[in-house]
Amino acid sequence: MGILHAIRMQKLIADARRAHAQGDDTFGASIDIDPRGMARVRNPMKKIRKEIDLVVRSVEAVGWKCVGVDQFMYSINMEFVRAG
Repeated sequence: MGILHAIRMQKLIADARRAHAQGDDTFGASIDIDPRGMARVRNPMKKIRKEIDLVVRSVEAVGWKCVGVDQFMYSINMEFVRAG
């Protein structure tokens, strides 16, 4: 995991905490896939699934529940609702 990845994850979790503290009912997160970078990876789908699992676990730890994961072009969009 590189420093940019760590910073992006930290911002994502901070945004999830802020939305939860404000009383929002839903939260959306997305990650972008670099197709050029994935061409160098031996098993890109395994790496993408691992990244999705990492985001879902991290956001659910804040108090959200994942209700959907969708792909659009080179982006993965995840929807969360307040757990309760």
